[in-house]
Amino acid sequence: MGKGRKQQTAVWMVFLQGLLTALGIYLAGQLLLALLLVKGTLPEGVAFPVVAALCAAAVACGGLLTVRRSPWGTLPAGLLTAGLFAGVLLVVGLSCWENVTWTGHGGVLLLCVLAGGLLAGLLGGRRKRGGKRKRK
Repeated sequence: MGKGRKQQTAVWMVFLQGLLTALGIYLAGQLLLALLLVKGTLPEGVAFPVVAALCAAAVACGGLLTVRRSPWGTLPAGLLTAGLFAGVLLVVGLSCWENVTWTGHGGVLLLCVLAGGLLAGLLGGRRKRGGKRKRK
């Protein structure tokens, strides 16, 4: 065996894990939101702002996971995760609905996704490894 060498994860696997984390958080939040709307805890008027915030938060969490483990820079890794998540939203939206209003709610959701990726890229700076300090 090697001397404590860690096996590197493939770059595509890191981005897939970040995407799946973001999708999992997003779907769990959607289920919770649906439950709260059906029970009458939340009024219908707050559904879209909650979905928009949920998009940004889910991508930020998935992006932070990707940023910490990716060999690329922090901002490109966060934005690529956001782009992958936006691509999934686009594919699902276009396959389920005939008319998607990109100037309405659809465009706002995509902007929130990109904002979450940007947030992950800015906040997910690399941890500095502390070396041994010399004693005086």
